[in-house]
Amino acid sequence: MTTLYIAPQYQKTLALNQLNDFDAIWNVKVNWFEEPNQRRGGWSGVGRIELKQADGSMMGAFLKKQDNHQHKSWLHPIRGIPTFEREFIMMRYLEQCGVNAPEVMLFGRNPNGDLKTTLLTKELAGFVPLEDLTSQLFAKKRSALSEQNTILQAVAGYARQLHAAKVQHRSFYPKHLFVNMINANAPQVAAIDLEKSRINLFSVLRSLMDLSALNRHAEHWSKSRRMYFYLHYLGIKRLTPYAKWLCRRIVKRSHRAKRK
Repeated sequence: MTTLYIAPQYQKTLALNQLNDFDAIWNVKVNWFEEPNQRRGGWSGVGRIELKQADGSMMGAFLKKQDNHQHKSWLHPIRGIPTFEREFIMMRYLEQCGVNAPEVMLFGRNPNGDLKTTLLTKELAGFVPLEDLTSQLFAKKRSALSEQNTILQAVAGYARQLHAAKVQHRSFYPKHLFVNMINANAPQVAAIDLEKSRINLFSVLRSLMDLSALNRHAEHWSKSRRMYFYLHYLGIKRLTPYAKWLCRRIVKRSHRAKRK
């Protein structure tokens, strides 16, 4: 039996492109961004496609496919669960929580034989990776401090919102955080690559793990910019004893991970 979910707002678009059943979407030829990941007898890959809309315009979308590419957990200890199914579940949860993430258009799973899974999401049009943005604006003081602060506030606010939903991203790197600067005074932020994300009921662990990863990979952020980020993430104007402890732990964990 095939499991198929199509978001109601995209049913007409997918029908127009004859992609409203599992076999059709599975058989779409995709130019992979990189060679599919091979693991444990299965594979997983992602590429970009364009879909025609009713008004004749084109919509960008990202198509993920995998075959027999599972993650085992205490809920799925034997066969495991497809990693893209985990991502689909998390995206739907974040949507319910009002947290920005790629919008699901279609999810399909065919459990007959090898476990084939596909996930189609709408392109984050107008968004750029935080990694690229900081390289352009933070390196060698290429932008005004106020512009840097606006970006850091937006990213800190997003991290706080994500963690308030009890979600730990577990790959919270600048390349996985996308920023839309169309409204320069109120940038929007969204996270991608959510297949490793999970619910973590311990707030300190959500903060420590994700912010350590971000701190480790955030190039061109000065010490003062990092502190500015932490203050806005915590929603405080000056460091409290807890904030000092958390910042020390983040820095310590970041340095330890770099040495490995």
